[in-house]
Amino acid sequence: MKIRQCIRILIMAFLWGGLECYADNQAIALLKAFDQSMTVKDANAFFAQLDKEGFTDSIIVLSEVTPADTLRQQVWYWAAEYYYDQQDYDKAREMGLKALPLCQTGGNRIIEGDCLNLLSLIFIRQGNFNEAVRYGKLCNELDMKSGNKDNIASSLNTLAGIYMSMRQPNEAEKYVLKGIRYAQEAGDPQRQAVLFGMASEVYHHLEQEDKALDYATHAYQLEKQLGRQDKMAVRQAQRAAALISLKRFGEAKRALQEAIPGLRQSDNRHSLGIACNQMGQLMHNEKNDSAAVRYFNEALTIFIEQHDIYNESYSRKGLYAALRTTNPALAMEHNDRYNELRDSLYDEKTGSLLSKYAAEYGYGELQAENAAMQHTQRLYIIIGVVGILLLLALLAFGMWRSRRDRRRIQELIREISQLQERPVDAVDRQEETEQDDSQDTVETTEADRQFLFRLIEVVNAGLPIGHYGVEEVASEMNMSVQTFRRRLLSVTGESPKAFISAIQMELAAKLLTNSPDMPISQVANRCGYDEATSFNRIFRKAYGMTPTQYREKQ
Repeated sequence: MKIRQCIRILIMAFLWGGLECYADNQAIALLKAFDQSMTVKDANAFFAQLDKEGFTDSIIVLSEVTPADTLRQQVWYWAAEYYYDQQDYDKAREMGLKALPLCQTGGNRIIEGDCLNLLSLIFIRQGNFNEAVRYGKLCNELDMKSGNKDNIASSLNTLAGIYMSMRQPNEAEKYVLKGIRYAQEAGDPQRQAVLFGMASEVYHHLEQEDKALDYATHAYQLEKQLGRQDKMAVRQAQRAAALISLKRFGEAKRALQEAIPGLRQSDNRHSLGIACNQMGQLMHNEKNDSAAVRYFNEALTIFIEQHDIYNESYSRKGLYAALRTTNPALAMEHNDRYNELRDSLYDEKTGSLLSKYAAEYGYGELQAENAAMQHTQRLYIIIGVVGILLLLALLAFGMWRSRRDRRRIQELIREISQLQERPVDAVDRQEETEQDDSQDTVETTEADRQFLFRLIEVVNAGLPIGHYGVEEVASEMNMSVQTFRRRLLSVTGESPKAFISAIQMELAAKLLTNSPDMPISQVANRCGYDEATSFNRIFRKAYGMTPTQYREKQ
C-alpha cells in the first residue's frame, strides 16, 4: 500500500507540475483540430490561443475568404514557430517543411526568408548541419537577389559559422572570404570586424596561424576605431590563440592580460573561459602554477555551468598538470574526470550509432526483465523510480528555462536603459550584445541604433494612453507590421512583443525606484497595464521578485 500511495502522490505531482503546460496542450489540440478540418474557424481559434499565451505579437485573424493555400501557410508556419519554442524540433521541422512550399508559391519573400531561417535553426538544433547549410544557402540566395550587400555579408558569415560548427574550416573559408568582400563593398566597419574575427577562427583551425593573427589584428584595430571595448577583448583573445600557436608567448600573455578583464566586464563568459584556459597554460609554462590553478579553476566553473564538456576537458587537463606536485590527490581527480570527458566526446562523435544500439538493447533487456518478474511490487518500484527521475528532470528544466528567459529580458532592459541614458547622435557607442564567435552574432549599425532609439521613444509615449500595440507602433514608425517585425528581429534577435515588454519593465523599475510613494496600481497603469495582477506576473518573470519587493530592495 505504501508503494501505491507513493505512486499516486507522484501522479498528482506530475499533474500539478503539468498545469503550466496546459495552455501549450490547448494550442496543440487546436492545431490538430485545424489539421482535420482545414477551416478558417479552427485556424482563428489556434491563433487566438497563441495570442492568449502571449506567443504572437498581436492576434492574427483570417477572413472567411482567405485562400486555402494562404490559410495552411499561415497556420503551419506559426505552428513550426510554436513547436520550435517548445523545443519539439521534430514537429517544428514537420510543420516548417509543410509551410515552406506554400510560402514560396505565395511570392511573399519576407515570410519565405523567415521560414528558411527557421528551418536552418531547427536543423542546427537537431545536429543536421547539412540541412542547416542547405536552408542557410537558400536564405543567402534571397539576400543575393535583394542586392543588399550588408545582408549578403551577414548570411555568408552565418554559413561560415555553421561550417565551423561542422569542423569543416576549408568550407568555412570560402564563405568568410566572400563575406569580407561584400562587407568591404558595403562600407560597414562593424560587419568587417565580425568577418575578420570569423576569418581568424577559420585560419586558426586550418593551422595557418600567421593569417589567423593578421585577421584578428585587423579586427582588433577596427573595434578600437569604433570604440567597442567588449569586442576588442574578444579580438585580443583571438590574437592570443594564434600567438600561442606561433610560440610568441610574451605577446600572447599581454593580449590575454587585456582580454580577460574586458571579457569579465562584458560578462562574455564563454570567451572568458577559453581565455582563462589559455592564460592558465601560459602560467604553467612559466612555472607559476598557483596562478595557473586560479585561471583553470575559473574556466572550469564556467564550462561546468554551461555544460561544455569539450572545453571543460581542457580545464581538467590543465589542472592535472598544474597540481601534480603540490596536490597529487586532487590532480588525479581532475585527470580521472578528464579521461571520462575524453571518452564521452568520443561517444558523441558516434552518437547516432550508439543511440540506436542502446535503444534496441535496452528494449530487449527490459523485455527479459519483465518476463522474469514474479511480483507486481517490482514493477511499482521501477515506475516509482522512473517517475521521480522524470519529475526531477521536469523541475530542473523548468528552472533552467526560467533563468534563461530572465537573463535575456534583463539584457534587453540594460540595453534599453543605456540607449536612453546615451541618446544616439552619430557618436561612437559601445555595443552591448556579445556572443561566442562560433555562434551567430548580432551587429548593430548606426542606422540600427537610431531605429531602436526611435522605437523606445514611440513605445514610451504610447504606454500611458494604451497605444503601444505592435500595429500602432509599426504605424508610428512608418512601417508595415511585417517589415517592422523583421527589422527588429534582425537587429535584436527578439520579437516586437518581447522588446516592447522589456521597455515596459525598464520603465516600471525606474518608477518604482524614483517614485517610492506611487501606488503599484498607478505604476502598472503608467506602464500600460490595466490589471495589477498581469503587471505583477510579468514583473516577477523579469526581475525574480514582486514590484513591492523590488521597491523595498531599492
